[in-house]
Amino acid sequence: MRRLAGIGAIILLLGSCARSPYDGYKLVGDDVHLHLHSIGDGEELASDSDSVHVRLRMGQVEGEVGGLFSTERAYLAKDVRMGAMIPVLRRMHVGDSLSVIAPAQRWPWEVFTEGMTVDHPDTGMVRLEVVLLELRTPADMRAEAERLRRNDPNAYEVRLINAYLQRSEVPFVAWGTSDIRYHLNGEPTDTMAVAQRDIVTISYQGRSLEGGTLFDDTERNGAPFTFTFGDKDQVIHGLEVAVSLLREGQEGTFLFPSLFAFGVKGIPGVLDPHTPVVYTVRLEKVERPARAGA
Repeated sequence: MRRLAGIGAIILLLGSCARSPYDGYKLVGDDVHLHLHSIGDGEELASDSDSVHVRLRMGQVEGEVGGLFSTERAYLAKDVRMGAMIPVLRRMHVGDSLSVIAPAQRWPWEVFTEGMTVDHPDTGMVRLEVVLLELRTPADMRAEAERLRRNDPNAYEVRLINAYLQRSEVPFVAWGTSDIRYHLNGEPTDTMAVAQRDIVTISYQGRSLEGGTLFDDTERNGAPFTFTFGDKDQVIHGLEVAVSLLREGQEGTFLFPSLFAFGVKGIPGVLDPHTPVVYTVRLEKVERPARAGA
């Protein structure tokens, strides 16, 4: 019954569309032409906050399907709801399979091909074959994230860090083979690296990577923090790494997995266990004690 209702709705939608110069297609938007291959069992349309897991194959109209690129992945609906995808998402339910022909410049190439190198055309018509495999609401995504947090906390952290990196416009780099990522800025007043037993003064802010909640702030505490570099248990391991990378007068942004932050215990009432964090750190001052033989 649900399938029959879905078929009826799509037939009505397509029936109200204008004729297309492409055989078997309907004109559904500004030079956007749609052909329905098959109908799935889904009932809901994607809202902007939903995640859509799709299989995409794109090629020239007269060329091989997938000749330009192919992928299967999830996107936020709001990120792909642009150009030729607007009339597509107005019509697609889970399980539906469509072909869509539209001008090359009307496809959201940057979103579709994020993380890939694809030589796509800027002119002419391009055909997309798309299957909507899964639709997940924010509640579904939260439940999945919570399951992953419980069952594989390390994978959960990696997912959060990678999502942050994808959203960020800052060119982060990795610290060795660890999951720490950092970006330095500002001109140092002293190019010498910090050494063991140096007295360092730092100012910083710490936020949870997920949600951005501020939980650690030297300004809020009243003053920068001074400690002896290399002495145990003065700061979290990640801040020691940050100080080792900074030079006096420099500032940086650092993503720390919980291994380098607050670990399996977190901060009761503030940070959950296995929570990655982001710190902005400025190395304000370095005092270098006299060393033997100097």
